[in-house]
Amino acid sequence: MRSIWSGYLSFGTILIPIRTYAASGPLHIGFHLVHKKDCGRVHYKKVCEKDGEELKKEDIVKAYFIGEECLKFTDAEIEALKPFANKMMEIQGFCELEEIPRVALGKPYYIGTEAPKKGGVGESFQLLKKVMEKTRKVAVVKWVARSNEYLGMLEPYEKGFLLKQLLYQEQIRSEEEIEVMESPIEPELVEMATPVVEKMTFAFDWASYKEEYTQQIKELIERKALGEEIEADELKLPVTRSLEAELEKMLALVGENE
Repeated sequence: MRSIWSGYLSFGTILIPIRTYAASGPLHIGFHLVHKKDCGRVHYKKVCEKDGEELKKEDIVKAYFIGEECLKFTDAEIEALKPFANKMMEIQGFCELEEIPRVALGKPYYIGTEAPKKGGVGESFQLLKKVMEKTRKVAVVKWVARSNEYLGMLEPYEKGFLLKQLLYQEQIRSEEEIEVMESPIEPELVEMATPVVEKMTFAFDWASYKEEYTQQIKELIERKALGEEIEADELKLPVTRSLEAELEKMLALVGENE
Protein backbone atom coordinates (compact mmCIF):
# COMPACT_ATOMS: atom_id res chain seq x y z
CA MET A 1 0.00 0.00 0.00
CA ARG A 2 1.40 3.39 -0.98
CA SER A 3 1.70 5.99 1.78
CA ILE A 4 0.21 9.43 1.21
CA TRP A 5 2.11 11.32 3.93
CA SER A 6 5.24 10.67 5.93
CA GLY A 7 6.75 12.61 8.77
CA TYR A 8 6.97 12.55 12.54
CA LEU A 9 4.36 12.07 15.24
CA SER A 10 5.41 14.19 18.22
CA PHE A 11 4.63 12.59 21.60
CA GLY A 12 5.92 15.32 23.90
CA THR A 13 9.65 15.44 23.17
CA ILE A 14 9.60 12.02 21.49
CA LEU A 15 9.50 12.10 17.68
CA ILE A 16 8.04 8.96 16.10
CA PRO A 17 8.72 8.48 12.35
CA ILE A 18 5.43 7.47 10.72
CA ARG A 19 3.66 6.92 7.44
CA THR A 20 0.00 7.63 6.71
CA TYR A 21 -2.10 5.49 4.38
CA ALA A 22 -5.61 5.96 3.04
CA ALA A 23 -7.84 3.48 4.89
CA SER A 24 -10.50 3.51 2.17
CA GLY A 25 -10.34 3.01 -1.57
CA PRO A 26 -12.51 3.64 -4.63
CA LEU A 27 -15.53 1.40 -5.06
CA HIS A 28 -17.87 3.00 -7.56
CA ILE A 29 -17.73 3.03 -11.34
CA GLY A 30 -16.61 6.27 -12.96
CA PHE A 31 -18.19 7.25 -16.26
CA HIS A 32 -16.34 9.37 -18.83
CA LEU A 33 -17.81 12.52 -20.29
CA VAL A 34 -17.88 12.37 -24.10
CA HIS A 35 -19.18 14.37 -27.04
CA LYS A 36 -22.65 13.00 -27.80
CA LYS A 37 -22.03 13.38 -31.53
CA ASP A 38 -18.79 11.44 -32.01
CA CYS A 39 -17.92 9.99 -28.54
CA GLY A 40 -14.78 12.13 -28.28
CA ARG A 41 -13.53 12.41 -24.70
CA VAL A 42 -14.24 15.73 -22.98
CA HIS A 43 -11.23 17.26 -21.21
CA TYR A 44 -11.10 20.24 -18.91
CA LYS A 45 -8.48 22.75 -19.96
CA LYS A 46 -6.89 25.36 -17.75
CA VAL A 47 -7.60 28.62 -19.54
CA CYS A 48 -6.87 32.20 -18.48
CA GLU A 49 -10.12 34.13 -18.23
CA LYS A 50 -8.45 37.33 -19.44
CA ASP A 51 -6.84 36.30 -22.72
CA GLY A 52 -8.30 32.81 -23.28
CA GLU A 53 -4.81 31.29 -23.42
CA GLU A 54 -4.49 27.60 -22.45
CA LEU A 55 -1.97 27.29 -19.64
CA LYS A 56 0.65 24.72 -18.70
CA LYS A 57 1.40 23.66 -15.13
CA GLU A 58 4.48 25.90 -14.94
CA ASP A 59 2.37 28.92 -15.93
CA ILE A 60 0.11 28.63 -12.86
CA VAL A 61 0.77 29.92 -9.34
CA LYS A 62 -1.34 30.38 -6.24
CA ALA A 63 -2.70 33.82 -5.47
CA TYR A 64 -4.91 35.67 -3.00
CA PHE A 65 -6.95 38.72 -3.96
CA ILE A 66 -7.26 41.77 -1.71
CA GLY A 67 -9.69 43.99 -3.50
CA GLU A 68 -8.27 44.33 -7.02
CA GLU A 69 -4.73 43.47 -5.96
CA CYS A 70 -3.47 39.98 -6.87
CA LEU A 71 -0.86 38.65 -4.43
CA LYS A 72 1.01 35.70 -5.97
CA PHE A 73 2.71 33.03 -3.85
CA THR A 74 5.16 30.30 -4.76
CA ASP A 75 5.00 26.88 -3.12
CA ALA A 76 8.33 27.66 -1.47
CA GLU A 77 6.89 30.81 0.13
CA ILE A 78 3.94 28.88 1.53
CA GLU A 79 6.24 26.10 2.76
CA ALA A 80 8.37 28.74 4.52
CA LEU A 81 5.36 29.68 6.67
CA LYS A 82 5.73 26.47 8.68
CA PRO A 83 8.85 24.66 7.45
CA PHE A 84 8.72 21.98 10.16
CA ALA A 85 4.94 21.70 10.37
CA ASN A 86 4.79 20.03 6.97
CA LYS A 87 6.63 17.02 8.40
CA MET A 88 5.13 17.02 11.89
CA MET A 89 1.93 15.55 13.32
CA GLU A 90 1.70 16.97 16.81
CA ILE A 91 -0.24 15.34 19.65
CA GLN A 92 -2.19 18.10 21.35
CA GLY A 93 -3.29 15.86 24.22
CA PHE A 94 -5.37 12.85 25.15
CA CYS A 95 -9.05 12.42 25.95
CA GLU A 96 -11.89 9.90 26.14
CA LEU A 97 -13.32 8.68 22.82
CA GLU A 98 -16.80 9.72 23.99
CA GLU A 99 -15.65 13.35 24.21
CA ILE A 100 -15.18 13.54 20.43
CA PRO A 101 -18.44 14.72 18.77
CA ARG A 102 -19.65 12.13 16.26
CA VAL A 103 -20.53 14.89 13.80
CA ALA A 104 -16.85 15.87 13.69
CA LEU A 105 -15.52 12.44 12.60
CA GLY A 106 -14.31 12.33 9.02
CA LYS A 107 -12.20 10.24 6.66
CA PRO A 108 -10.09 7.41 8.17
CA TYR A 109 -6.38 6.76 7.62
CA TYR A 110 -3.98 4.06 8.80
CA ILE A 111 -0.78 5.00 10.58
CA GLY A 112 2.28 2.76 10.33
CA THR A 113 5.99 3.12 11.04
CA GLU A 114 8.47 4.68 8.67
CA ALA A 115 10.79 2.26 6.87
CA PRO A 116 13.96 1.38 8.88
CA LYS A 117 16.23 2.50 6.01
CA LYS A 118 14.67 5.97 6.28
CA GLY A 119 15.27 6.22 10.00
CA GLY A 120 12.10 4.54 11.18
CA VAL A 121 12.09 2.95 14.65
CA GLY A 122 9.46 0.71 16.20
CA GLU A 123 10.12 1.19 19.94
CA SER A 124 8.65 4.69 20.30
CA PHE A 125 5.72 3.76 18.05
CA GLN A 126 4.91 0.68 20.15
CA LEU A 127 5.38 2.59 23.41
CA LEU A 128 2.72 5.12 22.44
CA LYS A 129 0.38 2.37 21.23
CA LYS A 130 0.73 0.34 24.43
CA VAL A 131 0.23 3.29 26.78
CA MET A 132 -2.85 4.46 24.86
CA GLU A 133 -4.28 0.94 25.00
CA LYS A 134 -3.61 0.78 28.75
CA THR A 135 -5.15 4.18 29.49
CA ARG A 136 -7.92 3.69 26.88
CA LYS A 137 -7.37 7.20 25.59
CA VAL A 138 -7.40 8.69 22.13
CA ALA A 139 -5.05 11.43 20.99
CA VAL A 140 -6.02 14.71 19.38
CA VAL A 141 -3.46 15.64 16.70
CA LYS A 142 -2.73 18.44 14.25
CA TRP A 143 -0.77 18.23 11.01
CA VAL A 144 -0.22 20.19 7.81
CA ALA A 145 -0.66 18.73 4.32
CA ARG A 146 -1.03 20.50 0.97
CA SER A 147 -0.96 23.95 2.61
CA ASN A 148 -3.84 23.11 4.98
CA GLU A 149 -3.79 22.41 8.69
CA TYR A 150 -5.86 19.42 9.77
CA LEU A 151 -7.24 18.23 13.07
CA GLY A 152 -7.53 14.53 13.82
CA MET A 153 -8.20 11.79 16.34
CA LEU A 154 -5.65 9.01 16.74
CA GLU A 155 -6.49 5.65 18.34
CA PRO A 156 -4.75 2.26 18.57
CA TYR A 157 -6.06 -0.07 15.87
CA GLU A 158 -4.94 -3.60 15.04
CA LYS A 159 -1.13 -3.50 14.63
CA GLY A 160 -0.88 0.28 14.29
CA PHE A 161 -3.08 3.36 14.66
CA LEU A 162 -6.24 4.61 13.04
CA LEU A 163 -6.37 8.33 12.32
CA LYS A 164 -9.71 9.99 11.72
CA GLN A 165 -9.77 13.51 10.37
CA LEU A 166 -11.85 15.82 12.53
CA LEU A 167 -13.81 18.79 11.30
CA TYR A 168 -13.19 22.03 13.14
CA GLN A 169 -16.15 23.30 15.11
CA GLU A 170 -16.40 26.33 12.83
CA GLN A 171 -16.93 23.97 9.87
CA ILE A 172 -20.03 22.37 11.38
CA ARG A 173 -23.26 24.02 10.37
CA SER A 174 -25.91 24.53 12.98
CA GLU A 175 -28.68 21.94 13.04
CA GLU A 176 -31.01 24.91 13.42
CA GLU A 177 -30.60 25.43 9.66
CA ILE A 178 -32.51 22.24 8.83
CA GLU A 179 -36.28 21.99 8.68
CA VAL A 180 -38.03 19.45 10.87
CA MET A 181 -41.80 19.30 11.01
CA GLU A 182 -43.05 19.01 14.56
CA SER A 183 -45.83 16.52 15.10
CA PRO A 184 -47.34 15.08 18.27
CA ILE A 185 -47.03 11.29 18.57
CA GLU A 186 -49.54 9.31 20.58
CA PRO A 187 -47.94 7.06 23.24
CA GLU A 188 -49.95 4.14 21.82
CA LEU A 189 -48.08 4.47 18.49
CA VAL A 190 -44.73 4.38 20.28
CA GLU A 191 -45.86 1.23 22.08
CA MET A 192 -46.89 -0.35 18.77
CA ALA A 193 -43.58 0.58 17.09
CA THR A 194 -41.35 -0.67 19.91
CA PRO A 195 -41.87 -4.42 19.18
CA VAL A 196 -41.02 -3.75 15.51
CA VAL A 197 -37.64 -2.31 16.52
CA GLU A 198 -37.05 -5.14 18.99
CA LYS A 199 -37.86 -7.81 16.38
CA MET A 200 -35.63 -6.07 13.82
CA THR A 201 -32.70 -5.85 16.28
CA PHE A 202 -29.75 -8.00 15.19
CA ALA A 203 -26.02 -8.52 15.65
CA PHE A 204 -24.42 -6.24 13.08
CA ASP A 205 -22.06 -8.14 10.76
CA TRP A 206 -20.05 -5.54 8.82
CA ALA A 207 -18.50 -8.11 6.47
CA SER A 208 -21.90 -9.27 5.26
CA TYR A 209 -22.67 -5.91 3.63
CA LYS A 210 -21.65 -5.40 0.02
CA GLU A 211 -22.12 -2.37 -2.23
CA GLU A 212 -24.74 -3.74 -4.66
CA TYR A 213 -25.51 -0.73 -6.85
CA THR A 214 -22.09 -0.83 -8.55
CA GLN A 215 -22.67 -4.47 -9.50
CA GLN A 216 -26.01 -3.48 -10.99
CA ILE A 217 -24.24 -0.75 -13.01
CA LYS A 218 -21.75 -3.36 -14.29
CA GLU A 219 -24.63 -5.60 -15.37
CA LEU A 220 -26.25 -2.61 -17.10
CA ILE A 221 -22.99 -1.97 -18.98
CA GLU A 222 -22.86 -5.62 -20.07
CA ARG A 223 -26.45 -5.47 -21.32
CA LYS A 224 -25.71 -2.27 -23.20
CA ALA A 225 -22.60 -3.86 -24.74
CA LEU A 226 -24.74 -6.74 -26.01
CA GLY A 227 -27.00 -4.27 -27.78
CA GLU A 228 -29.92 -4.49 -25.38
CA GLU A 229 -32.21 -1.47 -25.18
CA ILE A 230 -32.44 -0.16 -21.67
CA GLU A 231 -35.80 1.03 -20.36
CA ALA A 232 -36.43 2.41 -16.90
CA ASP A 233 -39.11 0.77 -14.79
CA GLU A 234 -41.95 3.01 -13.69
CA LEU A 235 -41.45 4.18 -10.13
CA LYS A 236 -44.46 3.39 -7.97
CA LEU A 237 -44.19 4.44 -4.36
CA PRO A 238 -46.13 2.43 -1.78
CA VAL A 239 -49.19 4.17 -0.37
CA THR A 240 -49.16 4.67 3.39
CA ARG A 241 -52.65 3.96 4.69
CA SER A 242 -52.25 4.82 8.38
CA LEU A 243 -49.40 4.46 10.86
CA GLU A 244 -51.41 1.91 12.87
CA ALA A 245 -52.10 -0.23 9.79
CA GLU A 246 -48.48 -0.06 8.62
CA LEU A 247 -47.16 -1.05 12.06
CA GLU A 248 -49.53 -4.01 12.19
CA LYS A 249 -48.32 -5.10 8.73
CA MET A 250 -44.66 -4.68 9.74
CA LEU A 251 -45.18 -6.71 12.92
CA ALA A 252 -46.76 -9.48 10.88
CA LEU A 253 -43.87 -9.45 8.37
CA VAL A 254 -41.08 -9.52 10.94
CA GLY A 255 -42.93 -12.25 12.80
CA GLU A 256 -42.93 -14.39 9.64
CA ASN A 257 -39.19 -13.89 9.21
CA GLU A 258 -38.28 -15.15 12.66
